[in-house]
Amino acid sequence: MKNNIDENATHFIRSKIEKLIYDFFYYLDERRYRQLSDMFAPDGVWHRQGKELRGPDTVMNAMNERPAGFTTRHLITNVSVDVADAFTASALFYMTVFVHEGAEAPKAAVAINLPMHVSSFEQKFVNRSGQWLIGELKGVATFHR
Repeated sequence: MKNNIDENATHFIRSKIEKLIYDFFYYLDERRYRQLSDMFAPDGVWHRQGKELRGPDTVMNAMNERPAGFTTRHLITNVSVDVADAFTASALFYMTVFVHEGAEAPKAAVAINLPMHVSSFEQKFVNRSGQWLIGELKGVATFHR
């Protein structure tokens, strides 16, 4: 047992957290901003591009400012989840992002460039009323072009 939760519960929570990480970046890439912003706790913080986005509404506003032709694909690897207890968990992972910048979203495949950056991320999660939400998300670029 770890912090009063059994191994099965820990495994279940770890699986839920991993799915949240993958879903977050899928929603970002697919411009599904309402689903993405709803993943944040009311006091959740996303440290993004030198700004602190606090809460779902602030995240949604920032996402709506993304240019229509800014297309991304995030690749998430080396995910390591630590379940502290039934209400808190954290994760470390790497993120590689490819970017296409155009006047509008591409309708077909475009030429690939080197990744925009490779970053190390830390993410904290909180369980509020049975729902796991993002408490904090921050990343630091290791490589950047």
